[in-house]
Amino acid sequence: MVAPPRRRRFVLAAALVVAVPTCGRGFGGRRGPGAGSETSGGEDEAVVVPVVVEKVRQGDITGRIVVASTIEAERQVTVHAEATGRILDLAVEEGQAVRRGQILARIEGDAQAAGLLRAQTNLEKARLDYERIEALHAQGAATDEELETARITFETARIDLRDRRRDVRTTKVRAPMAGTVTERFVNEGAFVTSGAQIVSIVDFTSLVARVFIPERELDRVRVGQPAQVVGKAATGRRAEGKVLRIAPVVDPATGTVKVTVAMPPEAAGGANGFLPGMYAEVTLTTDRHEGAALLSKAALVHDEDTPYVFVVEGGRARKVPVKTGLEDGDVVEVVEGLSPGQEVVVAGQSALEDGLSVRRVDEKGRPVEGAAADTAAAVAGAPRASEAAGHGGGETRSGAP
Repeated sequence: MVAPPRRRRFVLAAALVVAVPTCGRGFGGRRGPGAGSETSGGEDEAVVVPVVVEKVRQGDITGRIVVASTIEAERQVTVHAEATGRILDLAVEEGQAVRRGQILARIEGDAQAAGLLRAQTNLEKARLDYERIEALHAQGAATDEELETARITFETARIDLRDRRRDVRTTKVRAPMAGTVTERFVNEGAFVTSGAQIVSIVDFTSLVARVFIPERELDRVRVGQPAQVVGKAATGRRAEGKVLRIAPVVDPATGTVKVTVAMPPEAAGGANGFLPGMYAEVTLTTDRHEGAALLSKAALVHDEDTPYVFVVEGGRARKVPVKTGLEDGDVVEVVEGLSPGQEVVVAGQSALEDGLSVRRVDEKGRPVEGAAADTAAAVAGAPRASEAAGHGGGETRSGAP
């Protein structure tokens, strides 16, 4: 963005514009001791902008990506009934730890037991028939077709017996994995059908935080990278995790990439442990640069996509384009354009233009040490306000004889 042409500035407030007299003039633009002086073409004064400055310092900076997330469990399952019947026994409650294969509930299995008995009887009959036909076939008294039919009947009976045994096993609802029961959907005595929900089990040692980072940050994230997880709503919870997975695709709707951060097993449980569903803030540590030129983000002014700052030199502001690097909180790394020790404007840029005189003040608008001398030096060589306004050499007229 091209700076607007220099124009005459009127004093609106002491905190924004401070007018100081030009050399050889009395205060307020009067030429001499006469009291009736007036100006033609405006007051002959230089524009001085009060600013707060900060020196570019040298130090270390760590690049971080901070995103919000909700804690989830990688391993969680809802256990469903595989048989139809009434629940005779429900052996677990919410919050109870279970091991893999443990019986959670028993479903009435009279029908399944009767089916198993029939299958055993049918199998025994099919076995005897097959053995008899096989003996007759060896004597030439039974055809090949009769033998094959008997064999198929026997094999079918064996398969049916396996199915009936499985039906009996399904009347016992078992835990498919170790974990903690987080929800119970039925009560003892309830009638359930195949597919009905019984309980939910969560493995709290598999907690993760899924975050979505902008596509432009993708090259700064890698598997195994450390990540800090801090509870936001439930304070006092903190864990050191690491990047477990990075999705291989970018969401075209949001321009983000899903990153899964694994949390250590000890992060769950206890008085200050994380629980699934908790809101957390995840900080990914990406890079660390030592001896970098550091500056407050408040100093940056953006012209479209190009950042720049105002450097104070000899009581004047100079516009300097910069190239930035890592960011950490309200501090940014300056890669090109500045050197440690330079004074940069961090407050008051809105009233600045390239080449204007400045006066150093503190955050409360009070002049800082050395500000008066710098202002006088800058004003001594500054163009008059009338010239800046395009009035050439406007002359002061006095009403005194």
